[in-house]
Amino acid sequence: MDARVKRFQQQAAEQGAGGVGKRYSAALRHLAVEVAQGRSQEPLSRIARELGVSVLSLQRWIEQEEPAQFRPVQVRLAAESERSAEPPRPILITPRGYRVEGLDEASLASLLGALG
Repeated sequence: MDARVKRFQQQAAEQGAGGVGKRYSAALRHLAVEVAQGRSQEPLSRIARELGVSVLSLQRWIEQEEPAQFRPVQVRLAAESERSAEPPRPILITPRGYRVEGLDEASLASLLGALG
């Protein structure tokens, strides 16, 4: 087991962190993020289980520590078989696989601007 995982577990036990209504200190959250970033090729669920925290908590801590940044997205026109008499509309596919369809280019640009 990773030494940082053991340190996290020991410090969490000493501070009484975890469980319902018990918060982890900023230092412990930072340590958990360091562990996850150092093992980025492993499933987050495995890392969270070893740390003794929920996947959602670990995911939220990682997102809070990562600076906001642009991520690549994919925009494509509908396939020929999907086209109708109307001009084709772009389809936005995010890195996580979310799809946004049915917006015209101006609406899509407005959405991306609001999210960015």
